[in-house]
Amino acid sequence: MGATAQDGDQSVPTAGLFAGDSVRVNGSVVGRVLSVEGNFFTLLSRGKPVCRAGEMHGDAPICDPAPMQRETLALDEVTLERRATKGSPGLFMLGGAVLGGAAFSALGYAIGPSVGFGKVDACSAVESNTYCVNPLSREELEARQEARDQRRGAIFFGVIGGTFSAILARTLSVGWVQIDPTMPVRADEGWGMSFTLPTK
Repeated sequence: MGATAQDGDQSVPTAGLFAGDSVRVNGSVVGRVLSVEGNFFTLLSRGKPVCRAGEMHGDAPICDPAPMQRETLALDEVTLERRATKGSPGLFMLGGAVLGGAAFSALGYAIGPSVGFGKVDACSAVESNTYCVNPLSREELEARQEARDQRRGAIFFGVIGGTFSAILARTLSVGWVQIDPTMPVRADEGWGMSFTLPTK
């Protein structure tokens, strides 16, 4: 997808970059744009914290707050990325919920009998000190118990898995989108930009 402006006025923010935008530079430095002037922009980012060894043996390192650093960069010399939504978040969440729910339901169905989800409301005639109105054979009682555990295990793990997968899919649906600015050669030429969605 591309867009081109026909106004060569440098007061227009180049490549759709505005002050206040959060960007990632060269795939590593994340910061906030302070200003954009022609082919240059000023970035405010946080540097690496300065750490020193703990005072006593075995103590965790003591780190000072990461310093803020300000630098001016040329748009045509760096790789810029901006966070954006990839595709439809609703479809990502729905697909994640369905797939995750199905996978975890199958898992819950398999391990439900070993986990146990409460006893069935029935008893066996061979149980001692128990009065059974409608006694069942031990085989039938075990079959009912297994079916109950399988059903409740599938529901329990399916809900958990579907919810977790939907949240994960929502998180993965937002990522870094690369911005490739095309700078004008002459002042009377327009500027352009293109967006490339990352493959991973």
